[in-house]
Amino acid sequence: MEFLPLLKSHLKSDVMLDLLETWDAQVVYEYDRTHENMPDEYWASIHGEGVCFKFNEDQILDCIFLHLTDTDGFTPIDLSSTDIPQFESLADAAAYANKSKLRVSSGQGELFGQLRDWIRLEYDDHWIHYEFRDGNLGLVTLTGI
Repeated sequence: MEFLPLLKSHLKSDVMLDLLETWDAQVVYEYDRTHENMPDEYWASIHGEGVCFKFNEDQILDCIFLHLTDTDGFTPIDLSSTDIPQFESLADAAAYANKSKLRVSSGQGELFGQLRDWIRLEYDDHWIHYEFRDGNLGLVTLTGI
């Protein structure tokens, strides 16, 4: 599956409607119920495929989450069947970025008691964020910019 061409697609575009229908996905609308001037969002979680789509207030796909573990209730996705490069370690991702002359951001933190290292590969029109949980790749986030 090619995920990168989906970024910036409209929720009601033919390609997105076909994909959501094929995966029998429900779209959930989240609005600013706390009056904090937060933009509305639309979410489609396809747990059996390891994928979650986030659409912005204009119903444009701006973020795709690819889950590589079942800790979040998702069936792990196999990145080898996608257009997203997979790395065994943060160092491998950094070496790839260096070789490809990509801008990079990285960091480390703890969330819910779990150590998380991350690296973001910054392309001209999108970012790919790799999150390693206790040394294992757990989540890949694609963001259209």
